[in-house]
Amino acid sequence: MRKDKPSKSTKDHQSTNRSPSPSHSSRSGGQRSRSPAPDSHHTHHSSSRSSGFSTPNRTHPINSLSEATQAHLTKKYGKWGRVLGSGAGGTVRLIKASNKNGGHIFAVKEFRPRRIGESEKEYQKKVTAEFCVGSTLKHPNIIETVDIVCDHGHYYEVMEYAPYDLFSVVMSGRMCRPEIYCVFRQICDGVEYLHEMGLAHRDLKLDNCVMTTNNVVKLIDFGTATVFHYPGKAHQKATGIVGSDPYLAPEVITQENYDPRKTDVWSVAIIFMCMILRRFPWKIPDAKADPSFRAFVNSHPELSQKSVPR
Repeated sequence: MRKDKPSKSTKDHQSTNRSPSPSHSSRSGGQRSRSPAPDSHHTHHSSSRSSGFSTPNRTHPINSLSEATQAHLTKKYGKWGRVLGSGAGGTVRLIKASNKNGGHIFAVKEFRPRRIGESEKEYQKKVTAEFCVGSTLKHPNIIETVDIVCDHGHYYEVMEYAPYDLFSVVMSGRMCRPEIYCVFRQICDGVEYLHEMGLAHRDLKLDNCVMTTNNVVKLIDFGTATVFHYPGKAHQKATGIVGSDPYLAPEVITQENYDPRKTDVWSVAIIFMCMILRRFPWKIPDAKADPSFRAFVNSHPELSQKSVPR
């Protein structure tokens, strides 16, 4: 890819579960050189899985971000900046260290409050599980998870900051084909690494891909990720409708359980089509509900036939 920066009109990343169009709804479990990339083919980094995470001590919850909460985080990481986005899973905003402390910029996610009927144990398990997943992943095409902070009943996940979201970059129409191939290769590298680690993302979409000023693409948001393989054990199927409608694989809707690796691959293919077409091929992969997907299925009847084991 060219080393020029994306247009300044592109929006900041980590806007949790931002919908690219009215037809794009999220179903995330309870929420959301000029050739194909010789320079984007990063070496895969191995990493041992975390054995667990010790939950920080908590004080009584508060209803909003207080000055005391801000003081705690700013003491460790710097001054609060603008809000990047918000969704059912929480709110993400910038935080920047002073110049004398290096001027580092981070994206900080404040997790959603505990829901009515959700126990403290369930809430802590959800929050710390997402952090544990992110913090074990070490790859150039995966956003780095730096820290988790608990302050006055609020949990904050501190992450590497990449300033451009891929959705806005793609929709700007400024990417040529070799650049699209370069971006796609990087996404594939990141997903391949996740699968090597026994993890499926389950909500891959343009909105969950961000880009650095050096055009390095990184996957974000592991709130709905699932472990499909533990060492020494058989692969596990996934269940439930998780993801965003246009990117869903058909089996997520039609089957009780499915291979989450294959549904990730389907979502990556939809991302590629969106980069080429700058629109979704269909709103939802349901032949009964979506005429575009029905036309696709009818024109490829072989895709509906189950392979016979040999």
